[in-house]
Amino acid sequence: MATLVFVYGTLMRGERNHHWMRGARFVGGAVTAARFSLWSLGAYPVICPKGRTRVRGEVFRLSYAHLRRLDILEEYPRFYHRCREPTRFGPAWIYYQSNPPLQSRLLPGGNWRRRTMRPLSRSGFAGVEAVQGRLRDLC
Repeated sequence: MATLVFVYGTLMRGERNHHWMRGARFVGGAVTAARFSLWSLGAYPVICPKGRTRVRGEVFRLSYAHLRRLDILEEYPRFYHRCREPTRFGPAWIYYQSNPPLQSRLLPGGNWRRRTMRPLSRSGFAGVEAVQGRLRDLC
């Protein structure tokens, strides 16, 4: 049995987590209804259902077993929630958070690929360090 998933960030083709989509079939590019907001934490985006933005992404066909593996990556249901949203290819699962995370930055165009890194403060940029900790803390 197969299902559709809409991805809008690091799972898209050419992005750093796309290897998680290995075995899924790319169906096509898609855009959500204008009822979301897209937020950047530097290393990855978060979509929230509160907003008026059309978010750009890609739709993939995959097995339910594959969807359960994505649930692990997205820490569903603890970190992300998921629901089905209409796409031009049919209803697709989309991972979302109810509210924007602290220290996230709005991406008003709804397109993760058009993001830019802007300083959050004098102390630095939003990015992997802000989300995952400094490299020395990981070693």
